[in-house]
Amino acid sequence: MSYKSNINNLKQYFSVTFFISFWAAIFYISWISWLLSLIFSMCIYLLLAYWIYTIWKSLRKKVALNFVDFWKYFLYKVSLWLLLSIVILWGLSYYKNEISPTPMPTYFLSNWEKKVVFQAMSHIWSESFYKTIQKSLKQKKHNWYVYYFEWVKPWTQQNMNKFNEAIWVKFDKDLYENFSKLYWVVHQDNSIYIGLVNNKDYNVDLSIDEIMKFYKGKEDKKQKYKNTESIDINSEIVKTLTSLNNKELSILRYINKALLNFIIWSENTQNIVMDNFANKKLFDIILDKRNEVLSKKIIESRNKKIFITYWLLHFKWVFELLQKSDSNWKITKITYLYPIQ
Repeated sequence: MSYKSNINNLKQYFSVTFFISFWAAIFYISWISWLLSLIFSMCIYLLLAYWIYTIWKSLRKKVALNFVDFWKYFLYKVSLWLLLSIVILWGLSYYKNEISPTPMPTYFLSNWEKKVVFQAMSHIWSESFYKTIQKSLKQKKHNWYVYYFEWVKPWTQQNMNKFNEAIWVKFDKDLYENFSKLYWVVHQDNSIYIGLVNNKDYNVDLSIDEIMKFYKGKEDKKQKYKNTESIDINSEIVKTLTSLNNKELSILRYINKALLNFIIWSENTQNIVMDNFANKKLFDIILDKRNEVLSKKIIESRNKKIFITYWLLHFKWVFELLQKSDSNWKITKITYLYPIQ
């Protein structure tokens, strides 16, 4: 048997072994419907690929492989591509979830008159992350700290509708809770931080009414009604959750969990998200005005010890505003929590 024949036999053995394992895994995860759908799709792509291949060969006036040989070649290439995709996707997911989860910083600030603990936050993370912050806040309050927190204040329905139109997404109270179900995490329940030790808890945030007041006149007139119907993400998430079985949902959650770790880790990704936000002008107002509100509250407050929970993206700009007001503001220490492990 020639060397070329041996290589071809090895390729066929690899293809057969891979697809038997792959289809068995699909059957285990999604049962027969997904398996039949996948096989049917592969047959369609095979026929389409062979049709394009034969046309290309005829145009170049070259001899094409017969269908059986092309089918073997096609299966081998597809098996290589699928294996590489699975290894890369699952390898990166495992690395970010198990080996190198991304830390969330806690910044300790001081201007030698005031002490500030800025705990970077997001609205969906692990339950242990929120519990650890609750414990830290309780300890700080025993040490005479007050609590400043980010939480959008009540608003009118009219401005909420305008806000939804501006971001093209229907935003409601269940959004974060439903998002958390897709990522194998929990949504932030700010009530667990309120009333610990004392009642010195202060909502340092804007309302949707205030945000839309700042936004009025700044919206892009060309894009204002580009998509007047807000997307109901809540319904889409619920539809996704109900369409997946437990095994499928576990795989999706594991990959989504890695994605969250990656977004926290990569400042470039965060910048891309910010720069390509559906309505950047509104996003800038949400970010910049909150920065101003929080930094002003810190500067003017009579409180000398302040514990803050606020979105991670705000810290850089809040710290910059504090330093503009008083150059003595310094980061004295940074510690880290691991929100998604």
